[in-house]
Amino acid sequence: MKKKSLKFIGVISMLFLLSGCDLPLQEEFNFKPEVDILAPFENITAWEWIQTRSSTTTQAPYLGSEFDYFKAAIIKADMVEEYNQIATKERTYLLLNNNAFLGAGDVINIITGSAAAIPAGETAEQTMARVDTPAELDKLKAVLRYHIVTTYILQVPTLFTRNLDYVFQTLIPGTDGLIAFRRTTDGSVQWTITVNSPTAPLPATATAEFENVINHNYQFKNGVGHVIADPVRNKPY
Repeated sequence: MKKKSLKFIGVISMLFLLSGCDLPLQEEFNFKPEVDILAPFENITAWEWIQTRSSTTTQAPYLGSEFDYFKAAIIKADMVEEYNQIATKERTYLLLNNNAFLGAGDVINIITGSAAAIPAGETAEQTMARVDTPAELDKLKAVLRYHIVTTYILQVPTLFTRNLDYVFQTLIPGTDGLIAFRRTTDGSVQWTITVNSPTAPLPATATAEFENVINHNYQFKNGVGHVIADPVRNKPY
């Protein structure tokens, strides 16, 4: 009987406390981050982003991870509009950093046929100014067009299945413009993208050169970008 009395007193006390307290409802808290972590570049185009990634020096040698030669090459090829257009977001830009332009098999070697070192102190603009024949200019344009894909490619969900080659079309029309992306399993890393891997259903000339993407998923106003340090190809330019 004593336990029941104590329980009854406790219930009455609780009801009294609740009725005597007029507590307002807590306002709903809406978290507004200062930075959009998922897509921090969604309000700028690929071209506008490229222009923010110049080396701190004004002359070569440039920092390999920046985009001085890429910017100069786009201007030289008169292709600024391809990187600045906002008519469609169905674009994936393979962003070629400075390392992708230097050395054997890289962009300057592809265009000029020479892997000779860039003269000390020569700017990226001066280097591109030496691309002065119609044949060299056509090669430069072909390189840039092959590195723009007409599909918006994120690691996930676009490349949903790992270790499977997905084939897409670049700005080069027809079979010569096909390119393959593959999300690979690399130990504990599940987010690696390989372009034109040897397993891709492309000509042998494409699988001779393949590149692991360095940085992924730069989501722009006009598409998505992935950074690579070497050019890729389907067939020789």
